[in-house]
Amino acid sequence: MKRMKGINTALLTPFTKEGKLDKEALKDHINFLVEKGVHGLYILGTTGEAFLLDKEERKEVAELAVEYADGRAPIFAMIGSIPTSNACELAVHAKEVGVSGIGAITPIYHCVNQQEIKEYYYAIAKNVGEDYPLYLYNLPGRSGSELLPDTVIELSKIINIVGIKNSMSDMIRLNNFINKTDDNFDVLQGCDPLILPAMVCGAKGAVSGISNVFPELFVKLYDLTMNENYEEARRIQKLCTEATITLKEGANLAYLKTGVEIRGLKKTYTRKPLLDISEEEIKALRNDMQKILEQI
Repeated sequence: MKRMKGINTALLTPFTKEGKLDKEALKDHINFLVEKGVHGLYILGTTGEAFLLDKEERKEVAELAVEYADGRAPIFAMIGSIPTSNACELAVHAKEVGVSGIGAITPIYHCVNQQEIKEYYYAIAKNVGEDYPLYLYNLPGRSGSELLPDTVIELSKIINIVGIKNSMSDMIRLNNFINKTDDNFDVLQGCDPLILPAMVCGAKGAVSGISNVFPELFVKLYDLTMNENYEEARRIQKLCTEATITLKEGANLAYLKTGVEIRGLKKTYTRKPLLDISEEEIKALRNDMQKILEQI
């Protein structure tokens, strides 16, 4: 059973100007990230515009990512959806096409209680079987529902619920997840400015949207931290934080896609209703990115 470790890039989904999936750009971007040394790819999450894709498109992206990575890096797919049956269908498909494991954001939009959240994860875990890893995904600012520590502790007892991606900036909450679960339960940081302190506290790595643009920076941070070179790690974490601010904390996906283009890859677009950024914004982004690249 494969696990997420190290730096897992929350992969962008590239589109053409007409809003179609850009397969060539997806392949090139995966090659770029693998060559820069990321440890895994987390596809179809918030950064991947999952909820702007229909179910069949999400399946296609999963199939293509496995094909393009070609065993060089594990693929983990975010399959969270409503209704639960859609999440289960996407989970089974991911397993069938060779995705290494899955993550699922808490149910979105509808107000759900903790029991309903638990039943949602129980159903997904049961549908893929005990040999297939499932990660919880806590991002209440987007989903509208929150995984509380007691719920995570209970879910962590399910044999194939192996970890959590926690994208809250609350380090106390992260420590609760780390300290109150078994050592075999992997906590991953989803907030880019907090990767260093999270790993020092026991997180196994990160799922990073900003690493789409600066993969080598985040890989370097991971390596330095693992080698306990904390002085240099602090410097690199500061650069990661500057990169996060420069790229609007990943909240504006057009900044991330433009950043990838500035790194030399094909120009791609967001899917509407998301819009592109202006020429003035692109110029400023290019200048800010160059300053960061000079310091890596």
